[in-house]
Amino acid sequence: MTMAAASYAWLTPPAPAAIAVLRVPALPALLDRALPAAGRARFARLRDAVGAVIDEVVAARSAADVLELSVHGGPGVRAAVNVGLVSHGLTEQPPVGDGRWSDLAAAASPAAVRWLLAHPQATPVFPREYLFRAPIVLITGPTNAGKSTLLNAWCGHARALVSDLAGTTRDLVMAETLVAGWRLRLVDSAGLRATSDALERAGQELVAEARRWADVVLYLQPPGDVGAERRGGDLLVAGKADLSPAGGGLRWSAHGADGRTAGDLLALIGRAALARLELPA
Repeated sequence: MTMAAASYAWLTPPAPAAIAVLRVPALPALLDRALPAAGRARFARLRDAVGAVIDEVVAARSAADVLELSVHGGPGVRAAVNVGLVSHGLTEQPPVGDGRWSDLAAAASPAAVRWLLAHPQATPVFPREYLFRAPIVLITGPTNAGKSTLLNAWCGHARALVSDLAGTTRDLVMAETLVAGWRLRLVDSAGLRATSDALERAGQELVAEARRWADVVLYLQPPGDVGAERRGGDLLVAGKADLSPAGGGLRWSAHGADGRTAGDLLALIGRAALARLELPA
């Protein structure tokens, strides 16, 4: 494949990676040694116009007048390569391929990458912003409902402090998880109850604020709770389900319930959150 004699083009998107590939004219001045023969490759050092080494590369001669260079893929190296090639009088062409590259580089999760690759020209039925940021799932409910235990189980490690003492969580605690390849940002929050503790009340005010910017609000309702603080749009999950009779709807217990393991219950909650976000599972 030929290309404009005074231009070059990146063949890989700008996301940081181990290796990045670009196509350049077969100019002897670019390398510190002879160009490889057509159809062959060799190790070399890429140089700028004054001979300073930019990076160690693998140079493949894909046509008589074209080289494909494999360089280190960090943003600093890519920037240095751009400067060095410009010093040779070359200008950058638009990326080879199509405009999806910038989207792929900005994708927030593996599932977003898969969707973009599978639907190159489509408009998503879900909010497009979820391709580029992790939706926020606020976990709220009364004190001692098991919110922090749910967060820890969902993100796979002890992110939040768990205690039988009511009001342990005072601040918003954030973690991330993957559900069917979609990255979700989980937010644990202070338990809701009447209190005279100023610090605990401040934590509850943060819950009210978080409701305004969360994409999904998950209300964890333990046995005996009347759900006074629950809102109509909340995703209701019956907490401590091993302590209450089996029932319909979403249920959660760190010990499992209704013949399901804790992992099974988490999977159901995750799919319900994706459905609320209109994301494909």
